[in-house]
Amino acid sequence: MTKFDDPSEKKEAQSSVKKSAEFTTPRRSFLMGSAAAAAGAAAFAVSGTTPAFAGGQPAPQPGPQPDFRSPSSLGAAARHRGSSASANRKATQIGIGYETWFDAVGWPRPEAEPVLGHYSSLDEGVIRQHAAWITYAGIDHIIADWSNNLGGNWTSGTAAKIIAGTDKVFEVYSKMPANARPQIAILLGVDNGQAGTANFNAQIDQIKTKYLANKAYNSLLVQHDGKPLLTIYTGARTTVPPTWSDPAFTVRWMGAFREIVLNPGGQWSWVDRVAYANGAETAISAFDSAAFSGWSADAPWSVQKVTTQPAFNVSLDEVIATSQPVGNADQKTGNLTSAPFTITQRVISFNAIGFDMSAGSDLPNLDGRNVYLLKDAVTGAILRSAVPPGDSTRLYVRQWNVSDLVGRSVVFQAVNNSTLGGLGWFGFTALIQQRPEQMTAVVANPGNEGPGSFANWDAHSRNSGANLVEMIANAYRYEPEFLTIQQWNEFGRPDQFSVAGSNDIEPTKITTLAGADSDGWGFYYLKLVRDLVDQYRSGAAFPAVTLDSRYP
Repeated sequence: MTKFDDPSEKKEAQSSVKKSAEFTTPRRSFLMGSAAAAAGAAAFAVSGTTPAFAGGQPAPQPGPQPDFRSPSSLGAAARHRGSSASANRKATQIGIGYETWFDAVGWPRPEAEPVLGHYSSLDEGVIRQHAAWITYAGIDHIIADWSNNLGGNWTSGTAAKIIAGTDKVFEVYSKMPANARPQIAILLGVDNGQAGTANFNAQIDQIKTKYLANKAYNSLLVQHDGKPLLTIYTGARTTVPPTWSDPAFTVRWMGAFREIVLNPGGQWSWVDRVAYANGAETAISAFDSAAFSGWSADAPWSVQKVTTQPAFNVSLDEVIATSQPVGNADQKTGNLTSAPFTITQRVISFNAIGFDMSAGSDLPNLDGRNVYLLKDAVTGAILRSAVPPGDSTRLYVRQWNVSDLVGRSVVFQAVNNSTLGGLGWFGFTALIQQRPEQMTAVVANPGNEGPGSFANWDAHSRNSGANLVEMIANAYRYEPEFLTIQQWNEFGRPDQFSVAGSNDIEPTKITTLAGADSDGWGFYYLKLVRDLVDQYRSGAAFPAVTLDSRYP
């Protein structure tokens, strides 16, 4: 989805649909096997290179590599949600962003051409084929994107056509067997930046009338906490989300780029550059005054308001606990320790700033260290640790997976043992317990400055799938209630900057297979997502896949 401005033909796809539905070809080996999983980290091999023995002789060449320019190497479908190996993973609903805007904005500058051609969002054959591919990959639901109106409103013809495309998806899905199509969630957008306006409420009424009140359509809606899920995109925001709600829905606000703007208030995230566990927050401590309210503080700890510069030309004023000395005072050592608390959620989060110039993994050695610790309240044993980011201008998200510690009494401790002048301090914002409701895994991402910044040093290209594997590995650790994969079929600028900088995975035509310089990706990413989802459902501790550097 193009998240930064308001975007202003029906072709035959029958032959492509027929060909692409042939998933019966015997599966070729695409996974690395148990040795990779035993390595203790997310593992992947990269093909497309020619290894050699130490003596300079060529290594034996592997057999033919899978060809993902056609569906012949796709193999069997991924395990479905109900067959997951654990309760947490069985609860995980995996969704993917889905656009129905091709009768609204057309195909002016797609980064690649889909196998199905420049189709209409109203084409029933295309909708059915998309459903077949999406369910093959083990994805539970699509997220119908109505959100591209952050700078406009719902009175435009573009919005009406996007909604008409969604209506058609509901119509087609309602006639398909449940195991042959995904469910549907709606991602609404705010009306010219606001929720609760007349236009916004008109869209809510439309969802209720057309989808909730229709028995055949209601059963297609994704459920969360006992109600249909309604997500609302607000853009990358530095403040808590709006307070609007509706008792007919479970409402969740969607931000973006949590690693940059922090997404306060427990917002979910449509797109991140780092995969974080997002969800409802319970504050353990909020530093809103000079008093630490139950914490024990040695010198030099104090509460201060700092101005940070995350990105997007936005400055944030944040209240933090910090060991930074005032003025030109010498850096002193000392600890800041919370009162004991009981872990009730599976994630603990905070935002970090400052330095640890003796950073290392050799805990419990704390000599000269600045470090955040989670300790057993009775024994003092170190259960988790984290280090400051080495930056005095930005706050960085820190998270701990504490699912194995739920019910345990613990304390949080910030240990300042550095006396290094100017670089011996660190700090943090309020400590929160967080429900791991949602995580996002993205195929490719722009740099920190947002739209169009795919050529910057901090952008993340597809890299033959390495970016997606790295992000989705965190979902294996945190086992969120919702995993959002980005995305299926935007095919629009500036988010889909190039083939290598795109996050679309819908199969595309490909005539030039040349890594990042390819003109498409074929069925490669459909198969990769299928394997990652299948391994997740199997209970694997880490993703273990083979990446093919011939593909972008």
